[in-house]
Amino acid sequence: GERETMALGGGSWRATWLPTYRRREKGKKERGEGEKENKSERKERNDRRSANGKKQTHVWARCKGSCFDISANDQDNPNVEGNERILVSEVVVRGATPELERVAKEALHTKANFAYTLQEVQEDVNRVFATGYFAQCKPVAEDTRDGVKLTVEVTPNQELRGVVANGANALPQRNVEEAFRDQYGRTLNFTRFGEAIRSLNKWYEDHGVFGQVVDVDMQEGIAQLKLAEAVVGKVNLKFLDGETGEPTKGKTQSKVIMRQIATKPGAIYNIRQAKRDIDAIYSMGLADDVNLLPQPAEDSSVDHPKVDLTINVVERSTGGFSAGGGISAQGGGEGAMPGFVGSCSYSQRNLFGLGQKLTASLELGQADSLFRIHHTDPWVSGDPNRTSRTISIQNNRSSGGAIHGKDADSGDQEDSGGGGNVSVGRLMGGVEYGRPLSTCWSGVAGITWQKTSCSDEHGRTILQDSFGSPLTFSGKASDTTLVALIRAVYGSPTGDSQLVLSMEQAFPLRPEWVNFNRLRARAERTVPLGLMRLALSAKGGAVFGDLPPYEAFAIGGTNTVRGYNEGGVGSAKNYVVCSSELHAPLISPVEGCLFVDYGTDLDSGASILGDPAGMRGKPGRGYGYGAGVRIDSPVGPLRLEYAFKDRGAGRFHFGIGSGF
Repeated sequence: GERETMALGGGSWRATWLPTYRRREKGKKERGEGEKENKSERKERNDRRSANGKKQTHVWARCKGSCFDISANDQDNPNVEGNERILVSEVVVRGATPELERVAKEALHTKANFAYTLQEVQEDVNRVFATGYFAQCKPVAEDTRDGVKLTVEVTPNQELRGVVANGANALPQRNVEEAFRDQYGRTLNFTRFGEAIRSLNKWYEDHGVFGQVVDVDMQEGIAQLKLAEAVVGKVNLKFLDGETGEPTKGKTQSKVIMRQIATKPGAIYNIRQAKRDIDAIYSMGLADDVNLLPQPAEDSSVDHPKVDLTINVVERSTGGFSAGGGISAQGGGEGAMPGFVGSCSYSQRNLFGLGQKLTASLELGQADSLFRIHHTDPWVSGDPNRTSRTISIQNNRSSGGAIHGKDADSGDQEDSGGGGNVSVGRLMGGVEYGRPLSTCWSGVAGITWQKTSCSDEHGRTILQDSFGSPLTFSGKASDTTLVALIRAVYGSPTGDSQLVLSMEQAFPLRPEWVNFNRLRARAERTVPLGLMRLALSAKGGAVFGDLPPYEAFAIGGTNTVRGYNEGGVGSAKNYVVCSSELHAPLISPVEGCLFVDYGTDLDSGASILGDPAGMRGKPGRGYGYGAGVRIDSPVGPLRLEYAFKDRGAGRFHFGIGSGF
């Protein structure tokens, strides 16, 4: 016979194929009764198969891979015709435990007393190997009086006793243990082992880490995994011209941008972290465009990959004068519509190239005025906790109509004594420090000094309103307050909920200074309902100690209980306001809204100095409901709403922002 070679992946199959059985020797006993073929038929068959007159044995294949095909030489050999079949009299699996023997036999399609071609036998042996339990599969053919006895000699894989992950800096060890835990103490199965390897590679993909398993070495039942995780080499910053795209000199100091980058040399490269780094640079407000370009480092290799990063930044203009207009909910006095405010300001968002912000602004309105200077350092001296600092000085005057104005809903059209024309002036200065506390929490702590006085429409200082109620707590022309503030803010990663908690404590350094403790809380949640969404909000507060009337919580109006005028429900020492809104898209960017609001002073209105709400006959609790439209704009949602209250006619409300 002629020895043939079968191609097998990276190995080879060696096969001996002779198309005749060995001629029966003389003296052999004839088959007895019950033979399936008579002597003449058997003789004719043997004569045909022994045309070349050679004695033969069969070793069909030795498996060293997972798949094979007949080589070109075999296909040209007439002795290995795909349609020539040999009768298999018996099929035996040797070398396996009873359990693995059962697995191998279930994989075999070759059955006794059927005829098969060489290719069919080779494919069947491949099925045994494909079960994953065997390191080697060797089919051996032996002539018998009834045909060929096929013996599949197998060598089981060794028992998996443990897995060691080498080079796994980002991949948690628990993931390795979980991937292979159910395979320990069992015969190694290539298929399940491969699935575990793919699960580790999927972890890298899901977490944005550039890494994978690159090699596996089995030693005495211990699988040595070799993992390659891309390490960050150099991180370079480049400023580009916005028009030409060519490199240019940046206005911002490099350290100011680089401190925003969490991806440092030597770290494992993570594409998700790289995106967060880009967002962090954008949030500074100094760039029109930011992109990050990873490139293979010069010393990168398959086993030890390394990437160099280049951050390209296109800066924007960060300073200048601006002018505009706005609205004040209290600026219109006691009417439903707000007062309008004009403003001008100078701002510099990149002072000295350090990313610091300096703003001086002036606002003038029908009843309001404000002059403010504030300076913000978003990252104080490179503090590792990313602490920011804001220093502000301001002098503002706003309408006191929400507390001291007459009740516009009572039907009294006469302003007795000009009660609705009280203005509250505040001269303030303070400093606040803020920092992130965790992924979703941030905190603010600060202290503010404030001097407050009240005046009439002519700017003259007054001590009482038209009802004879005192306007200051001290009874003097002004009150002085020193207040410390602590505030914590939670924002969900999805942006559908927010929680704000704050506490203010006044310090009476002098006997006439105000002394109080004020607590506030606000919670918001948005629930999607198909194309619509339901927005829920609740806020409340409580004051303990001294409470000047101008510091009372005003309930009613555009941002609390719609349907009432500003402060129309009451003035409170303690309060709760709840709102529910159902939003539905109309024509982009317009959406419709149905809402209902409720507010109460928790029977605390009378405890305020002079009981301004009780003197004006305000109910202390009430609800409103209505509908409106909202338009998305660069300055925030523009709201136009019409609301009814639980007592009296409805009114229009106009505002900017969510109103929560």
